[in-house]
Amino acid sequence: MKHFMLPFAGLLFLCYSCTNEAPYTEASSDEMTEIRAMADDSCGYAGLIQKKISSCDSLRYYYIQLPESYDPTVSYPLLLVFHGKGSGLKNKACVWKERIGDWVDEHKFIAVYGRSYNDNHWYVDDACLTAVDEICYVETILNEMKASHNIIEEKIYAMGTSNGAGLCYSLVREMDDFAAIATFAAYKWEGYSFASVPKIPLMQIHGTEDGTIPYTGGTLFCLNFDNAYAACGDWALHNNCLSPLEPTLFEIGSYDINRSSWCSKKVSPVDGPTCKKCKKEVLHYKLNGIPHTIYDSISMIPGYKELINDHLFSFFKRHKL
Repeated sequence: MKHFMLPFAGLLFLCYSCTNEAPYTEASSDEMTEIRAMADDSCGYAGLIQKKISSCDSLRYYYIQLPESYDPTVSYPLLLVFHGKGSGLKNKACVWKERIGDWVDEHKFIAVYGRSYNDNHWYVDDACLTAVDEICYVETILNEMKASHNIIEEKIYAMGTSNGAGLCYSLVREMDDFAAIATFAAYKWEGYSFASVPKIPLMQIHGTEDGTIPYTGGTLFCLNFDNAYAACGDWALHNNCLSPLEPTLFEIGSYDINRSSWCSKKVSPVDGPTCKKCKKEVLHYKLNGIPHTIYDSISMIPGYKELINDHLFSFFKRHKL
């Protein structure tokens, strides 16, 4: 097994103590947000459609990718994507078209790339981050997309990385619109309550060399994380799954991926018995040697991003409300 270590200098700013969370200043105003949005053409040349939301007490944006050969008379699944925490200086939403855009086209999804308030962070329940009304933001997106596009309401999905993954865990405690979620580089934290969480399929992806939210546990933004694999086990238990199936090993060059699954729908007799009461699968991908910046890392390894994205969209397509 080869450990993947690159000098990701930009990762360092994520690791400061939550007590040092910078307060919003005049530069964080809606006016400055608008100026940055107007100056930032990265989404425009990427072929994305920029949308503005001003009904949730702050100015917000999101970006739409329509699949190639889009037909407004055809119904499409909808995928909401949430980026990681930003520096307040760069729009991080549009990079996702480079990461998953080809799969959005191939599998005929409509994708929405969310943009955090002031390009800073998503508010996650329980975290010591400045509160932002993310529920209003996401509900507004869903209402607008349903009104303007032919969305299959039983096939709405959410995925996110790092802080954006934390948002996914928060959203499913407040909303029941999602058929499945996928989270990269974050997992549920200690004290996370399942009381209002529906039984929902989860695909969780985490690198063993993650120094921001370590695979074996750590603290970030006042949230205590225990263990990535154990967090998946807790989710499976919530979904009435008692035992994982036999793990599967994937090898990408000198790198390997261990996939654990609970009650996968596609099971051969050699995989062992399934949990009959569990109808919502849980998947855990342990990326050996990969750091917190998962997509930046795996995009540099031939075939790696392709495997993860193939599995990601296959997972989404298996599930509906």
